[in-house]
Amino acid sequence: MTKAALALVSTLVLALVVACGGDDSGNQQVTDITPVGTKDSTPTPVPSDAGPGGAPAPVTPELDEELTEITTGDLQVTIEPGGSYDIDPEAIAVEAGASDICANFQFDFSWQITDPYPADGTSLSWEFEGERGSFEVAKGPAGNQAVGCGLLSAENQGGVAITVAMKYAIGALP
Repeated sequence: MTKAALALVSTLVLALVVACGGDDSGNQQVTDITPVGTKDSTPTPVPSDAGPGGAPAPVTPELDEELTEITTGDLQVTIEPGGSYDIDPEAIAVEAGASDICANFQFDFSWQITDPYPADGTSLSWEFEGERGSFEVAKGPAGNQAVGCGLLSAENQGGVAITVAMKYAIGALP
């Protein structure tokens, strides 16, 4: 991890600790929540049951154990070359019945480019825009990442249209 990335993660953890406060009972460790953009986003290996020509499904995202699950879901989207697709995790959580959650919030997601597959020659980047600005949180044809409240964008930086399958889990501290 670069010094700039480490500094950003440290700042985000500090902001989360300040925003969330503490649990009066002393039982929760707010700093145990995965900071934004710190999960590995390495390609998911092709499972043996993917079959010829078939892309594997994205891995199932896992929330930090301190969080209470609000909702889970999946989606599939085709993004044209140079295009993007925006996701508002907070809006999804509110639609699922949550309210006033941003201070204690995690949107954990996984993805897999399913067309073309294999995804050779594609370029998918995940950008996150929150209170502290905009930055890349992940890149690649498949992976897993976690973000907080803000706008998440899947950006097709390649020269061909791609179809991306995604799974997500949303959680918050009780």
